Amino acid sequence: MPSSTMQIFAFILALLGVLGATMATLLPNWKVSVSMGSNIMTAISQMQGLWMDCTWYSTGIFSCTLKYSVLALPAYLQTARTTMVLSCLLATLGLWLAALGLKCTHWGGSQSSKVQTAIAAGTCFVLAGFLCLVPASWFTNEHTT
Repeated sequence: MPSSTMQIFAFILALLGVLGATMATLLPNWKVSVSMGSNIMTAISQMQGLWMDCTWYSTGIFSCTLKYSVLALPAYLQTARTTMVLSCLLATLGLWLAALGLKCTHWGGSQSSKVQTAIAAGTCFVLAGFLCLVPASWFTNEHTT
């Protein structure tokens, strides 16, 4: 098994990955478009996310509208919502398993069970990464073609 220092470093990276996936799921920065009018006073920045659409006006006004109706959303957006939430949940499970599999923790059983727990945590992280990559790619494809 790797050293405790390497395991703790990997655990911190996994924690940052879970936080990043959660932020990507919640924030409305999936699509950003800026339109400039004839002068700077008419600039509008629009941001679209999985859960809400936001508009920022150059005058400082910021307004967001939630996407309430699930059935009115296109299929790629419904799928992106679902897979991003599943990715966050699976990564959180992987984080708990990784904490149990660390050499420096006293819970989690024997050394051989810690190895199996660490492998399960790694599998959760790989699957969570895949579940995070698919909606991001599909969303990008829908908005660039």
